[in-house]
Amino acid sequence: MIKALSHLVITSSNVTNISNFFTDVFGVKAHFANEDFADFVLPDKSRIAFFRPVGKAAKFFELVDNPAQVSYGVTVENVDDFYQKLMALRSQYQFEVSGEPKDHPWGEKSFLLMDPDGNRWEVTQSPSDDGHLINIS
Repeated sequence: MIKALSHLVITSSNVTNISNFFTDVFGVKAHFANEDFADFVLPDKSRIAFFRPVGKAAKFFELVDNPAQVSYGVTVENVDDFYQKLMALRSQYQFEVSGEPKDHPWGEKSFLLMDPDGNRWEVTQSPSDDGHLINIS
């Protein structure tokens, strides 16, 4: 049985730019970073890494023009405050949003963010203290 999601690995042709975006937007500094790889440890100890596939890794990973076939979900403390902070970075980075945060009947509030690499993030505020969806039934 699966125990937890430990990490995500996302390819990028410009690791420095996407890492700077991730730090500026999500407020997490890289645990390790260079021009080919950046690793971020989140408060729940899960990790998000960005890397440029080179060498042997290029056999298993590829850069795609449209990575939006998946969505990465992250939970923030206050989604409305986060959205305002993000909008203040519009002149610094190219990104898109689905609109202002929206309330959902299952108790979360969220919006979609398309980052400079075209990755889709669902930015969510959860009704639980630990940031995970609770069973409301």
